[in-house]
Amino acid sequence: MQKRGIPWIAWKRLQYSKSEGGLGFRDLAKCNDALLAKQVWRIIQNPNSLLARVMKARYFRDDNILGANARKYQSYG
Repeated sequence: MQKRGIPWIAWKRLQYSKSEGGLGFRDLAKCNDALLAKQVWRIIQNPNSLLARVMKARYFRDDNILGANARKYQSYG
């Protein structure tokens, strides 16, 4: 059995149509917002998961995720 890894692709190529080898994204910023919204949904649905507890301790200790403000020295995630 052949072990397959992650097929890495350059971000510039993601906007190409599927027939040209891309994923067909028209706006990568909107795609990123959708992926971040999906993570927020998972944190709301599973507040006791390891991801939710780590994110709460690191980024929104005194607030909930929807009311958290951007802070200095914070990652873009």
